Parts: sequence; C-alpha cells; structure tokens
Amino acid sequence: MGDDLAKKVTERLNELVDEETTRKFGELNIVTEVSETGSGSMKVKFQPLSAYSPLAVDIGRSIRDAALSVDGVKVIRVECGGHMMDDLVNRIVNREELKQKH
Repeated sequence: MGDDLAKKVTERLNELVDEETTRKFGELNIVTEVSETGSGSMKVKFQPLSAYSPLAVDIGRSIRDAALSVDGVKVIRVECGGHMMDDLVNRIVNREELKQKH
C-alpha cells in the first residue's frame, strides 16, 4: 500500500503549477521525495527554485493541501530544503497542518 500511496501523492504533486513559471512541479523537479512513514502518514520533501524564493511557504502549503486531498493520506509532514529559511518555512507549513486536523 505504501508504494501505491506514495505514487498517487507523487502524481498529484507533479500536476501542481508553480506560480512564478506557470510550469508543473513535475517538470521543475520541485518535489524531491515522497514517502509513507506510517499508515496514511506521508513525508514530502521539496526544494524551491531559488534559495531566496518568496513563495516557499506557498509552495509548501500547496504541497500539503494537494497531498491531503489524496485518498488514504491522513497526516502529512512537508520539509523544505535548499531555502535560506528552511526551518521557518517548515514550522509555518506544518504548524498550519496540525491546526487543520484539530
């Protein structure tokens, strides 16, 4: 099931469109890893196009929301890498996800 769920999430994320370039995430290789960490629990790593991208939080939110829209995904952890403010981006995106679940 894990590989199937990761594949479904990857397919969904690859269809998202980057606001800056209007190209799909799959073309830009923004999503670097999708894995299932438990039953219905997913981890997605991404790298914005620039280390200074002002849209890193928005990209993380888009990834989080799209992954949660896939049947079978219950919890998502989104991790940004390659941005000058990775820690802040991760805290904002994942804190919001926790609030949505309660």
